[in-house]
Amino acid sequence: MFRTGHRTDPAPPAEPMAEPTRIEPKAVEPKAAETVAAPAVERSAARPMPMDRPGTEAVLGKGVTFDGTLRFTGALRIEGTFKGQILAGDSLLIGEGADVAADITCGTIKVSGEARGSLTATRSVELKSPARVNADVNTPSLIVAEGVQLEGNVRMNGAPRARHDRPKRSATSPETSA
Repeated sequence: MFRTGHRTDPAPPAEPMAEPTRIEPKAVEPKAAETVAAPAVERSAARPMPMDRPGTEAVLGKGVTFDGTLRFTGALRIEGTFKGQILAGDSLLIGEGADVAADITCGTIKVSGEARGSLTATRSVELKSPARVNADVNTPSLIVAEGVQLEGNVRMNGAPRARHDRPKRSATSPETSA
């Protein structure tokens, strides 16, 4: 039979395959008891606090502690604890429960929590109640709400002025020849 490793006896004839049976799906009506409701989520917890500037928003949430130098673009909201230095060109919001001890340089800074160190803004600083600020503030625009505790030096340089160049008069102009 298997002298050379090959089968020498004839293979049995193959049986024809049966035709596949088609099963039609039945429509199933969901029962009222089987309906699963989505879990209720408090909207204020699910939605981030609005920022004035659209774009990317990052959050250092409650319970987060960060120590060091932070650079970012877009908008950042701090709800936890931060110690160090923050360098950015856009928006920073320090929430009510936040505790920030830092030298901050940013475009716009809004404080509702506790801030210590220095706040330098190229556009504005807004202190909202119940903010507690013990910092030197340097900004062209400062808004302080009623109920804010502020201790430190404030320096307001004003907004950078647009340079208005007048057209120079030529020596041959009728205005200068008379």
